[in-house]
Formats: sequence, structure tokens, C-alpha cells
Amino acid sequence: MKKEITRITSFSVVVIMIFSILIARLFYVQVVKGYYYKSLAEEKGEKEIIRPAPRGEIHDKNGKKIAINEQGFNITFSNYVKKGKEKKDITNKRINKALIETIRIITKNSDSDKLNLSSLPIVLEGNNYVYNFTATSNTLRAKLEKNLKKAYELDEIEDDRKTKLDAKGVVKELGIKYGLIDEGSNQYIYEVSNVEFLQLVSIRAAISDVSYSQYKTVYIAKNVKKETAFAIMHKGSELPGILSDVSPIRRYPYKEVGSAFLGYLGKISEESSEEYKNLGYDINRELIGKLGLEKSLENNRDLGINLRGEPGVRYVNVDKFGQITKETATLDPIPGDTVKTTIDINLQKVAEESLDRTMENIRGKSNGGNAKRGVAIVTEVKTGAVLALASRPGFDPNVFAQTGAIADPEIYKKYFVPEKNQGDKADVIPAPMFNYATKGAIPPGSILKPFVGIAGLEEGVVTPSITVLDKGGHFDKVKGFEGACWIWNTKRGSHGALNVSQALEVSCNIYFFEVGRLLGYERFSKWAAKFGFASDPITGEKPKSGIEIEELPGEVGSNIRFKKTNIAIYLNNITDKISGIEYGGYTITKGTDEYRAIQDMLDKGQYDKSKLEAIGITNPKSQRYINLKVSEFKKKANRVGELLNVSIGQGSTVLTPLQMIGALNTLLNDGKRYSTHLVKAVLNLDGTVKREIIPEVLEEFKISPENKEAILKGMSKVTSGDHGTAASTFKGFSIDTGGKTGSASVPKPLKAKGRDAYGWFLGFAPYDNPKISVVVVIYDAGSGSFVAPVAKDIYEQYFELNKNNNKETPLNESEAAYRGAERKVGNGENSSNNSGEN
Repeated sequence: MKKEITRITSFSVVVIMIFSILIARLFYVQVVKGYYYKSLAEEKGEKEIIRPAPRGEIHDKNGKKIAINEQGFNITFSNYVKKGKEKKDITNKRINKALIETIRIITKNSDSDKLNLSSLPIVLEGNNYVYNFTATSNTLRAKLEKNLKKAYELDEIEDDRKTKLDAKGVVKELGIKYGLIDEGSNQYIYEVSNVEFLQLVSIRAAISDVSYSQYKTVYIAKNVKKETAFAIMHKGSELPGILSDVSPIRRYPYKEVGSAFLGYLGKISEESSEEYKNLGYDINRELIGKLGLEKSLENNRDLGINLRGEPGVRYVNVDKFGQITKETATLDPIPGDTVKTTIDINLQKVAEESLDRTMENIRGKSNGGNAKRGVAIVTEVKTGAVLALASRPGFDPNVFAQTGAIADPEIYKKYFVPEKNQGDKADVIPAPMFNYATKGAIPPGSILKPFVGIAGLEEGVVTPSITVLDKGGHFDKVKGFEGACWIWNTKRGSHGALNVSQALEVSCNIYFFEVGRLLGYERFSKWAAKFGFASDPITGEKPKSGIEIEELPGEVGSNIRFKKTNIAIYLNNITDKISGIEYGGYTITKGTDEYRAIQDMLDKGQYDKSKLEAIGITNPKSQRYINLKVSEFKKKANRVGELLNVSIGQGSTVLTPLQMIGALNTLLNDGKRYSTHLVKAVLNLDGTVKREIIPEVLEEFKISPENKEAILKGMSKVTSGDHGTAASTFKGFSIDTGGKTGSASVPKPLKAKGRDAYGWFLGFAPYDNPKISVVVVIYDAGSGSFVAPVAKDIYEQYFELNKNNNKETPLNESEAAYRGAERKVGNGENSSNNSGEN
């Protein structure tokens, strides 16, 4: 027993001695020699420097580069900042002195506009500091101001100072925080101008934004001149933490041309920062696609396209001031995929220039002062490939390429149009960042008539030879309907008896009212779906064109659409009414069995008293009211007058130019609807094809050759017939074409505010063997005849008809077309009063 106790005691003594030695050593290392080892660790700190990959280039179909990368010199600050009160003053002094010298070198080399000042939305106006928020709403400005103060912990300062935190107060408090202002005297610590002081505070704020990521770098300036970068590199030892690196900068050689489909690069938003961080992005430095192909091909798994590429990394040793002392390893970045598009950039340029000229000409005429927005799309008929996609006005994506933001507030206002947020109820102000080609769903007017015509022919409600009599006045086959033909509204004239080809030539509303009436909603909606004009009746999914960029398709008006749009309004009216005491005081909430039972009655148009009683609604007044609303809903959903307006592209019908050109291609391809697409192939670095992108067939159905010929014959007469609504533009044209104009009227209240009819043209060429299709629309043009010259310019470019000839300029042609069309059709062929049943 004694021996055992002795062994335990001896073991315990040994353990105590070992721990005593360890504790003593730990005390020696951490306390006695702590500062020494800390400094040594700082001097041998290892850091990862992310090397952005060159973004994949974007080419047109002929190999011309429309989005490329250039070598850019950037000045960065290595955020190797140590925490702790004992180091704060030293850190601030070193950072501030280095930044002052860096800013002065950048300014001396005329690169001050490249400084990264976006973290602090404050500018100098004279000697006053003012907020430079892009928002114009007072509520939003107040919210942004509050968030700014919270981000830099200015909401935690003492109450007596907090009340003075206007823009000047924010700058002052940040100056104190960053060691730029003496708190006692309120004087600058360094000899700097007011401009330099604000630049310093802004860059310190940017550094502060990543202060919890110890080894992150921050842009001080981006894409500076080579001389600027070399001057800073030369003074490297005097500028702790300041580095010069080389990275790719996006450039768009054609500037505004193609901006609608190219898009632009922007900063990663706060809302999506976590998502991109998980994907391996450096959220403080990397830019991402914000619109167009730049966005949709950023990392598109469906197409297997990655424009971003894979960033590389340098592993380096740095000293305690962030200076690189040694490179230990490197991993080269992998460039993003090079994408070959279907676009012909020369044709794209012609389309945009022609739109701008034509709109300028229209603005010089009566009621045309707001013709400032236009679209032109050109596609290959047999493949759906987009040769040009223009949405005017456009924007220059180069202004975003360096920092992902617009530094000039005037350019920001021009592009993002803050006035629209204040209530542009008449929709007069053009929005350059909005893609009117893929998102602008508006009434198509008479360019819908060829598709209504083919539906009537295929369903047998008319034949190519059957005529409909337009005798003048209102269409009289539907009681209470007041719609008439444009020729009656403008000239009190009539077209007489017309078959489908003749009706298309002169754009007779009466003919298509009758076709719509004979078709009825069910058959009309079936054909609308075939051409990509209607949502899936079962899933409710909106029609898609298949294009690779963002789109917001519209729909034709139908009883299904009316129900989908208005059923919630009727349900709210019913539930509110029957909640009253005299109606039984029923409380019915969304999603309950009672709610669904009433919803089902509205949807089917069938009142069921027994079903109401089964769910406990027994009050006679409630039952009568529900019966009344079900009957009213059914009548409005199925009113024939609305169908007639829809048959001429008015009423509740809104469609995009993209949908219209897809439908035309479907007709020309005998019922085969291809996806309308922008991407042709993915290329290897040497320019060879890595992968071809095959267009998808979205729909396929049969169209009778005889019926198709009747429609195309009418479209041929539009551009060449004696009474064709676009004949004045195409008179004597060397290629036979087909087309259809449309003038979709706007409501009277909008017309009183300067709006005018949408001018449409939908066409194809050559007539006998269509190779390309074109859709043009100009907002507030007044008539579709006035926009046809854009299509003519496009044909001339595509078929090389504008070489070596001395004909009049497109502007003069456009003006002649305007005058000829004005004499021929007055104020638009589709002015039908838009009246449905009373």
C-alpha cells in the first residue's frame, strides 16, 4: 500500500512539474516575448491575392469583337490592418500618409477621375459638403442616410454630436475616426485641401468596408495610366500597403451599339452578397453581369457557358505593413468562355442609326414630339437567329466597366431616369436601361391581323375567297359594340367587300372584327397559344421566346386572362360584402375551403346554391349577392366586344416586339416555331468552335399552303399594292417584300398628355424565299406607315443594296414616307374607338 501511494505521489509531482514548465513557457512566449513574436508573425504573414480571370469575350457572327478585355493598371490598398488600441494611432498615421502621397501621384498624372470614391455618397459643392444620393424620393434618401451612418457606426456617437450629423457632420466624424481631424481643435491633422480631404475620407471608408477581412485588398483607383502605376511602384517602399496590379478591364468597342442585348457589369449588391460569396466571388472587388448577355451568361449551367472564368491566386508573404516580401506559389486564372453570337454588328449599327433618324424626323411633325423610344429586331427566318436587336435610347456600358457604378451623377440620371420613380403616369420619359425589345409589352395594333386571319382560315370560319362587307359606320353584328374601321373614323369612308388578302392590304378593321366574332374565345385563344401570344391554360406559365436574355412577354386579351387578372378583385368584393352583419357576418379568408368554393364558381361561371349551403353560407342576401357577382364575372369575361377589339390588336392585348417577330417566323416556317436566340457557339481560345448551340423548336403545327399564301399575298400588297399602307416607302424597291403596318392607339387621357399611337411595322424579305424578318416599333409615332423606312434601311444593309448608289438619304426617304402615309391613312389604320359591349 505504501509503495502504491508513493508511486501516485511521484506521478502527481511529475505531472505538476510538466504543467508548471508549460505554463511558465507560455507566459514567457505570450507576455515576456509577446510583442517580439507578434512582430515576427506579422513580418512573415502569408496572404492570398486573388487574380481575376479575363472575362470571356463576346463576338458577332462574323468574328468582330463586341465585348473585350484590356489590360488595366489598378492601385490597391492591402488591408493588412492590425486591431487593438495600442496600434491604432500608428496604423492611422501610416495609412493616411501613404494615401495622401498616393492620391497626389494619381492627381498629378491626371487620373483623379479614376479614384474609388463610391463608398461615401458625399460631394463638395463650393466649400459645402452635400449628400449625393441618386434617389430623389425624400423617404428613400432619409433611409439611405440612416443606413450610411449605421454602416460607419456613427449612430453610436454621443447624442449632442449626433444631432449635427448632416453631410458635413458625417465627414467630420469620419475624419476624427480615421485620424484625419484633431478632435480637440477640429483642425485637419495633415496639410491637405478640402478636395483631398474628402478623397481621403472616402477611400478610408472603402477600406473600412472590408476591415473584417484582414487580407482583402481595396481599389484606390482603377484603370489608371501606365505612368501612374509605375510612379507608385517606384515609391513602393515609402507607401506601405499600397500596391499596383494589372487586371483585365471590360471594354465595349462599339459603345452604345448593341447595349440592349450586351448589358453591363455592376457591383454585387448587398442583398446577393452571400450568394456570390458562396460561389467564390470576391464580393468587394469583382463585378458581375447586370443585364443582357453579361448577366445571363455569367455562369449559365443550362448552356454550359461561363463568362466569368475561374480566378487565379498568388500566395505571398507580407510584412506587417502589407508589403509583399516573397511570392510562394501562384495559380493562373482560367479565362471565361468566348461566345459567338448571331448578331451582325454592322446591321445592328444601321438599325440603331435608322431608328434614331426616323424618330427625329417624326418629332418634327405634329403630335410626334414624344417619339423618343424605338425598337428594331432582325432575325433569320429559318433559324430564329437574331441578327440585330435594338432598343433606343441606349446606353454606353463602358461607363460601368471600371468600377461597376456611374461616377457622374448627370449620366446616372440620364440612364436610370429618377423622374420615373416620381410617377411618370403617362409613360412619356424614355428609360435607356429598359429593354423595350424584350420587355416592352404594348398593344400590337394591326400587325396582329395576319395571325387572326390565319386562325380564321385554318378553322374554316372564312376562306381565301370569302368576302366581308365594310359598308361604313360601326360594326353592327354585336349589339352595343361601337368599334369601326379607321377609314370611317378618319374620313367617314368604307372599304366595301374584301377578302382576307385585300383586308390585310388596307388593314380593314371590319373584316377582322367579323373573323374574331366567328372564331370565339376558345378557338382564338388556341391559335394565340400556337403563335406564342398566350400563357399555358393549365400551368399559367407565360409564353417564352427562348431568347437568352431577360424578357417580360405579354399576352393577348382572352376570357382566361380576364379571369386570371380580375378573379382576386371579385373575391375581395364578395368576402368584404358578406362580412357585413346584414349579409350574415361571414369571415372568409384566402386559402380556406369556403374561399376556394366561391373561387371555383367564379372561374367556371356556375353559381351553386347547394355548395354555398354546404360550406355554411345560408344567408339569402349573401347567396343572392354571390349569384349576382358570378353572373357579372362570367358576362364580362366572355364579352364579345372585348374579343373584337383583341382581334385588331387592341383592347387588353399587349405583346412585345420579340413575340411578334417570333410569330411571323412561325407563319413563314409553316407552323414551326423556333426559339428566338442570340448565342451561336462557344469558342476555344484560338477561335475554333468548342460547342455549337442548337436552336430549340418550341412549337410545331400544320398550316395549309393555300391559307398561308392568302395571308402572304395580303402582306405583299401592304408594301407594293395601290392601297398598301407601307407602299409609299417601298415604291420602286428592288426586292419584293411583305409586311404589315400597325397603329395601336393610346387611351384619350394619355393622348391629352402628349402621347400618340404606337407605330409598328412587321415584315420579311425577299417575298418568294424569305431570308430575314423585321419588326419595328416607335412609341408615339402616330402611324405604322411612318416607321416602315427603318425596315427599308435594314433590307438595304442586309442585301447590300446601299453600296455605290446615289439615292436620297434615309432621312429624306423617311420624310417622304411620312408625308405619303399622312395623305394615305390619316391618323392610323387601327383607330377603332376601342369600344366593347355596353
